[in-house]
Amino acid sequence: MKQTKKIISLLLVFVMVFSLTITANAAEKGSTVVNGTVKEVQKYGNLTMDIQPKTLYDVGYELGDILEVTIDDHVLEIPFCTSYSDVDTGSLVVRDDKEGDLLVVAINMGDFSTTYNVNVGDTLTFSLSEKEGYLGEYLLRQLTRTNTRSDYSTDSVFANFRNISTTGINPSILYRSSSPINNELGRAAYADKLAESVGINTVLNLADSEEEINGYIASENFNSEYYKSLYDEGNVISLYMGVDIAGEDFGKKLTKGLRFLNNNDGPYLIHCTEGKDRAGFVSAVLECLMGATLDEVVADYMTTYENYYKVEVGSEQHKSIAESNILASLTTVVCGLEKDSDISEVDLSKAAEDYLLKIGMTSTEINTLKVKLSVEIVVPEETAIEEPKIEEPIITEPVKEPEVKETDSEVTYYIVVSGDCLWNIAKTHLDNGTRYMEIYNLNKETIKNPELINIGQKLLLPTK
Repeated sequence: MKQTKKIISLLLVFVMVFSLTITANAAEKGSTVVNGTVKEVQKYGNLTMDIQPKTLYDVGYELGDILEVTIDDHVLEIPFCTSYSDVDTGSLVVRDDKEGDLLVVAINMGDFSTTYNVNVGDTLTFSLSEKEGYLGEYLLRQLTRTNTRSDYSTDSVFANFRNISTTGINPSILYRSSSPINNELGRAAYADKLAESVGINTVLNLADSEEEINGYIASENFNSEYYKSLYDEGNVISLYMGVDIAGEDFGKKLTKGLRFLNNNDGPYLIHCTEGKDRAGFVSAVLECLMGATLDEVVADYMTTYENYYKVEVGSEQHKSIAESNILASLTTVVCGLEKDSDISEVDLSKAAEDYLLKIGMTSTEINTLKVKLSVEIVVPEETAIEEPKIEEPIITEPVKEPEVKETDSEVTYYIVVSGDCLWNIAKTHLDNGTRYMEIYNLNKETIKNPELINIGQKLLLPTK
């Protein structure tokens, strides 16, 4: 009898705990439901709702929560965040667009409207799926960037302008940057000046239509005359690409752009608006095609985040951003594998070639592209080249120049290598990046512009 009572008591405890769990879950799942109507389908297929983010906050939803979004027969679990980069490439996001005070439902680097057949006037229902279910990941990805030049070490860092010098690509042939024509980020004139400095001849504009380009040129604050000269000469192709890198339209336009590259001479410049997502993906495809290692591709892609957002190399944030963006894109779009598959042993050159064949290029066109990107370009001696970061040892030599005044019998020189800029040289070898102008002042006879230096230049370094 006592044993029976004990069993009954245990069962009652279990039922009570189970009931409380169900009640708690029901309270969470049964939170206030919010309905919204699609007010606009944006350029890249993102949905703008007729309700503001405040509506969600008012019923208790917070950034980092996972929301349940219902559209017709689709029931989707989507994190509530502020930026597209808060989620992986190809993932869903409900955005608090703080700049426009808009509630946006989107796919990062995808087309939500087309994917789920949603149009203006359709109704979406929002409810809470999991409180703080995405909070840890959301906090990890928070990035801040300014559009003030003085917040950046050099013009090239500010404009996100650099050459691509990964394995197989001639370091004087291919460049990437933020937009030298669209000045919404305040970087156009800087990118334009740098493009002129390295003698850019052909431009792949991934972001804009011809109508948009003409609008930029007609604006009062237009200050990109070099870009305009290339555009007037027919050396700029406007591709007006969306951000759905896995979509058919993106592939067709990329094929069109690469054929334009094949039919024109370098040096070449690839840009979108920030020079981050579309330009980053296209650059990665070309790097893979030409034989770059996975580490090289990731390092070049992440240089943008280091430039814009001061994300530290080796940090957990750096790793997370790489995994959720360029690694995800290479894995699913270029290699055609499931997300999170290991691609460390994949032949990326072959994968890139297969991808280009898939989107419409021919083997002959791909071979021509390879020749174009490996061809030697003659750069005038006074033109400088800036490239991604590779450290080299300092070289010391006996004093040979009579104008050098040193009390010791030796002075320190540095040989410029791929990826150097004066700021990084000063930071690495003088322990202070702000001393880069000291290096410039000591080497004015060979450095025409402190923003740009040549591979192979021998620079005299000030005392540490």
